[in-house]
Amino acid sequence: MERMMAQSTVAASAAAGAGPKTERLFDELRNTPLFRQLVPMEAGIGWPIPLRRDGRVYVTLPLFSFGTGASGGKQIQLYPPFASVTLNWATQRPVKYVTFRFEAPWTLGPSAEPVGIFPHDAIAKLSIGAYTERRKELLGLYDELCESLAGKGAFTAERSARFSELLRQLIEPSLEPFYRTLGPKFFERFLPAEK
Repeated sequence: MERMMAQSTVAASAAAGAGPKTERLFDELRNTPLFRQLVPMEAGIGWPIPLRRDGRVYVTLPLFSFGTGASGGKQIQLYPPFASVTLNWATQRPVKYVTFRFEAPWTLGPSAEPVGIFPHDAIAKLSIGAYTERRKELLGLYDELCESLAGKGAFTAERSARFSELLRQLIEPSLEPFYRTLGPKFFERFLPAEK
């Protein structure tokens, strides 16, 4: 899905050699032997879940399936994550691959049925350009957050608030419970559960 929505920015980023590190990470991950051998080509890469362990910063990327179903391509049906890949932020090398088909971290079993759709209500009325702009801004904020976790700068309260605002708007509500299970501390910090 992120690949479909970002097609308009991939060529521009490649031409400029720029773009957020997190955005480039998605494309570079797809080219790794691990990804090519274990992940279906049509898999989506979910929003990163940063964590710090033993002084190092890592990002966990949930992997999920999607399809257009009977919507004629106007909506993308989303399925629960089937795996995750964790990468070292500094080197961008995979350090862990987990398949949820073997052992799921949630009580919801693997689903043959979609759990939601894209675009979801919060972004359905955005133009592709507006969505792409917000996505790129959020991915840039992920860069700042990860650099801050690595001790290379501060992630100010203002930047944190903007990060939370964009994440709330762009995250797929149907996948959020799965993301929360994979990164409870991250989500409690940036998207506290609504009471």
